[in-house]
Amino acid sequence: MRLLTTLLLLSSLSCMAAPPPRLVVLAPHLVEQLYNIDAGKMIVGTVEHADYPVAASKIPRVGNYAGLQLEKILALKPDLVLYWQSGSPAADISRLQSLGIRTVAFEAKTLDDIATDLLHLGELTGQPQQAKQLAAEFRQRLSILRQQYQQQTAVTVFYELWDEPLSTIGPNAWPMQALSLCGGKNIFADASSAYPQVSAEALLQRQPQLILQPTSNTEARRLTDFPQRFASLRAVQLNQLAKPNADLLHRATLRTLDGVAELCQMLAKSRAFYADKAAQH
Repeated sequence: MRLLTTLLLLSSLSCMAAPPPRLVVLAPHLVEQLYNIDAGKMIVGTVEHADYPVAASKIPRVGNYAGLQLEKILALKPDLVLYWQSGSPAADISRLQSLGIRTVAFEAKTLDDIATDLLHLGELTGQPQQAKQLAAEFRQRLSILRQQYQQQTAVTVFYELWDEPLSTIGPNAWPMQALSLCGGKNIFADASSAYPQVSAEALLQRQPQLILQPTSNTEARRLTDFPQRFASLRAVQLNQLAKPNADLLHRATLRTLDGVAELCQMLAKSRAFYADKAAQH
């Protein structure tokens, strides 16, 4: 009888799930990924611009990419702070670590890393099955997109990241992943930095076939008036300008592939335009 009672007690203890971890999440894309795997309710604090899904906008804010409110973070008593290695303030992260706060860094450098990060988040939050399923679906869709566009003729592209000073993407910039997949050739791929400022003269000299001006629904910005400022660009004269969705392309989430698919269609349209034009001559 005693043995039976002991076994029942052990069984009941094993069934008692540990309380979910309290998370402070210092990157909008990590917040979104956590909601994808049904772990959004574990987030007790986050940063500005964490706006997707809608529920994320109700999470208390503890700072932004420029600086964190350490007192607020400590008051939230997090079990874990998840941060973006290149997008979170390094000095503040070091301070949290020195105070004994457990931190985990994330740094997606390739589209494949989105699935890897999702699996890691699943392990950290006790949601491995959801993460595995979504990661597998993501990888399958990514593979299909690669097969669809990897053999396409290259389209030379200027990717406007900012209007003043005029800025674009270099060889190691995150949007290069999508651009390369879609058969885009960045005219500033030889830049010495990931997000370089460029001169009007350099742009006019390199003459891209297509101008991309990514826009955000949540972070409005002014766009360069290309017809007025760069009327001599052939892409302007041929009306080869497009506005991909920055909210999809610039965050490393499952929705990224929606942005990649849209970008690939934009490049395909421009590719077909130039092919038809060449056939007419």
